[in-house]
Amino acid sequence: FTSDDVVLTDANGTLGTLTSNANRTVWTATFTPTANVNDTTNTISVNLTGLTDDAGNAGVGNASSANYTVNTRPADTTGPTATITLADSALTVGETTTVTIRFNEPVT
Repeated sequence: FTSDDVVLTDANGTLGTLTSNANRTVWTATFTPTANVNDTTNTISVNLTGLTDDAGNAGVGNASSANYTVNTRPADTTGPTATITLADSALTVGETTTVTIRFNEPVT
């Protein structure tokens, strides 16, 4: 079992060196989340097909963690702001114009 067997595609972070207990049944590593991420659908997986037990039996499939949250974005303590522009700022009777509202961050 090596770090090559660990799948971090949906992890939003990196894994440090893997170490095992004496029986090689429990492995641990330090997880470091990626900066500036806010995601609640993260998982860490192990590709079991790359593993064998002491009897030579190969693993099958994958094992995956439950979803966990990574929120490493700086604290947001201010509300959104907006800039509003009109394509035409001098309208007469019967004319229309496009109004564009641009926010400084995603809004709902």
